[in-house]
Amino acid sequence: MAEQKQLFPFFSEPPQFRRPGPPLYAQLADVLRQQIENGMLPPGAKLPNLLRMAEIFGVARVTARQAVQLLCLEGLLTSRQGRGIHVARQLPARPHEKMSTSWKAMVKRIEGASVELLDAADVPDCPLLAAWDLPPAPAYRYMRRVHIKDGVRFAYIDLYLDKAIYDRAPERFNATTVIPVMDELNVNVSKARQELTIGGASPEAAQHLDIPCGAPVALVRRYACDETGRAIYAALVVHPGDRVRFDIDLVR
Repeated sequence: MAEQKQLFPFFSEPPQFRRPGPPLYAQLADVLRQQIENGMLPPGAKLPNLLRMAEIFGVARVTARQAVQLLCLEGLLTSRQGRGIHVARQLPARPHEKMSTSWKAMVKRIEGASVELLDAADVPDCPLLAAWDLPPAPAYRYMRRVHIKDGVRFAYIDLYLDKAIYDRAPERFNATTVIPVMDELNVNVSKARQELTIGGASPEAAQHLDIPCGAPVALVRRYACDETGRAIYAALVVHPGDRVRFDIDLVR
């Protein structure tokens, strides 16, 4: 478990693969793909060999090999004899379109949701920042949560909050959505960004959102910085595809 936590920080426990369900190699590939696309496994990161990967995830070696082969074909991994398995240093480009919203609008959209806290710990750094090359806060409060509104589990979140901000209202941050509490505390957010991609639900996200493994999900990576440019908030949010809607006004 300790090795898996170090190599694959996205997981608090081994993912539960769906049986029956999609082929195990496809489910394992989905898990690794999500970590790569969300920056948890940054470009150039070395993965364990096939035998260790199979042991870590509780699958056969042939299953691990098939998952790695699939991701190599997609350009996400490289595998060379004598050098091991690495995340590709240059990931395939995805067509994207820029969309704008405001921090205040996001506060209003998510306030009022209840929270199921799955895991929490004080940590020295935030692995999500590797994708953005942002200066970190001195320490973070890590929280894994499910957000629920009107009885619907609409978000599964890995979240890192500047520990100094968390310590100002720990009970409030544990009990409700983080961004509205930051707003109540008048935390200065000088820059914020979020990126959305479409993917399949990992076994762990599927379990907590009550959806099938591999079901379509919206994956949102989000950060916020203070006036010094330090990242005071970062999150990876998984929304079930049938429980979220994005409205975009197009103007000429």
